[in-house]
Amino acid sequence: MRLKQIFLALGSNLGDRLHNLQQAIFGLPPEVLPLRASQVYETPPWGYEDQPRFLNMAIEAATALPPLELLNYLKDREKQMGRRESVRYGPRLIDMDILFYEDQIFNEEQLQIPHPRLHERSFVLLPLNDLIPEFQHPLLKKSITALLKTTDLMGIIPQPLPSGFQLLPYDGWYSLPADLRRALENSDRAAAVFYALPSSHRKRWLNHVQEAHRAETRQQRIEKMVETLSTVQ
Repeated sequence: MRLKQIFLALGSNLGDRLHNLQQAIFGLPPEVLPLRASQVYETPPWGYEDQPRFLNMAIEAATALPPLELLNYLKDREKQMGRRESVRYGPRLIDMDILFYEDQIFNEEQLQIPHPRLHERSFVLLPLNDLIPEFQHPLLKKSITALLKTTDLMGIIPQPLPSGFQLLPYDGWYSLPADLRRALENSDRAAAVFYALPSSHRKRWLNHVQEAHRAETRQQRIEKMVETLSTVQ
């Protein structure tokens, strides 16, 4: 199945907040592959003020899960990390929300995409602006940058990461040759396996493709690579 581009918001205000964000992102594969991460921002609580400040961020990811299955997958991951139900907008160990699913509009009782309140929330728009400033909101027909200009950024502070701290399990997706990346994105199984490979194994596959001198040979190697990865158990 073909991978779909999605954007998720993540937040935490209990315990080791930065570790919670990292753990949530590292726990998303194999069904959700994190591709790019925004900066992390410390933000004041929203909707319920008597609680600790949050760390918030956004990620671009890829998945073959349809929207409702994706929602259930994220909620399962939250529970596995130890999230417990609280008051609305209250403290949480981890929170993961679907912001966009490509440019689709999805409206069910359990889930609305785009997220129905993202345009009101600077702590969502600011990280999104790091990733997709010109993306047009499918309903509001305004860019993320334009929406951000209408929100209050008071009290939001960029949070520097410790030296060597990784937010993504693998951050080289967009460094792959375009033809190889497209082939992987057309096979969710091959993409998930490639994503999880040790870096030395990914490099070996990449070298095998790039050593082909003829376009036909290169294409054959890419097809064989995707076929082989798709069968890995």
